[in-house]
Amino acid sequence: MSAATELLSRSAHNPSFFAVREAAPVDRPLLDFCVPVNLHYPKDRLLADASCRLDEITKYYPDYAEVHQEQIARLTGLPASAIVVANGSTEIITELVRAASGPLVTCAPTFGQWTDLPREHGKAFDLLLRRRENGFRLDPREVIQHVREIRANTLILSNPNNPTGVAMPLHEITFIVEALADLSTIIIDESFIDFADVESASSLALDHPNLIVVKSMGKTLGLHGVRLGYAVASERTAAKLRRQMPFWNINGLAAFVLSWVAARPQALIESLEATAADRVAMEASLRTLPMLQVYPSAANFLFVELEDGVCGAKLRERLLTEHGIFIRDCGNKVGSSSRYLRLAVAPAAAVERLRDALSVELAS
Repeated sequence: MSAATELLSRSAHNPSFFAVREAAPVDRPLLDFCVPVNLHYPKDRLLADASCRLDEITKYYPDYAEVHQEQIARLTGLPASAIVVANGSTEIITELVRAASGPLVTCAPTFGQWTDLPREHGKAFDLLLRRRENGFRLDPREVIQHVREIRANTLILSNPNNPTGVAMPLHEITFIVEALADLSTIIIDESFIDFADVESASSLALDHPNLIVVKSMGKTLGLHGVRLGYAVASERTAAKLRRQMPFWNINGLAAFVLSWVAARPQALIESLEATAADRVAMEASLRTLPMLQVYPSAANFLFVELEDGVCGAKLRERLLTEHGIFIRDCGNKVGSSSRYLRLAVAPAAAVERLRDALSVELAS
């Protein structure tokens, strides 16, 4: 087993990009289709401005949370009192699982933290599997029935789902939330919803005290390393959650990024539109390969099924070692297998290189 393969097999999460780059047996820059990012946000301008102020950014404490709440409120149109700012969405996710009443229900496959954390915290939890024959879509009535059957206290949904890219329209989310108004907590993970054409459940959370919506600005901006996320909830629920967060829980660089982004909302809108156009083009390009089934996606990644007998883990290894291309094999995700890949959306030139490499490897 190569060092890169060993890294990629450790857990339900991606390894560090830097660790893979160090271990990959190639002498060229890695072409990354593993980590979904927004490649169109004007990061060069942002980082140039940050570099000019790096001394004060690192010297002084960042603003208090109230300032960050107001900045997110300007971006989203939501009341600042409903916003809880976090050191990445994972900080919120960890706290929500820690405090959750079991049993928990989540729908698999999903983001690895939603299956790993309940186990780590000793929470009783159950899985509702997304089925291939349904295109991995959920039936809201089936979700409600499953929650009732196991007498769950907490429901977790990802919308759009990671890794399938399937999104539920707001009317289906509303149906579930209203039917489960007696549940202790409903969590909607909307880490990728800014790339989708479905409406957020954020406004729904304002009037439903058991509903918490989780957001990831790192994913939206393509700045995962900055660690910036937030949650939206009713005023009372948000206040309670804020009390559980550490003081100064986002660092000075994240605070600067947030203020910069909040002052330039149009740049974000344009970058999301460009990413959506890339997704449409990439889906069309990969559909020309008869060895792949490409599922429709609302996110900035595509969920791809390989033919019978093709192992995604082995294909991942070949693409990395022979072509310098880094992809996500979903074999280590609960409810999935190595027959499935998640491919981050990229511009046409990169997609052409990926398609050519897949064509070579799948034909061999």
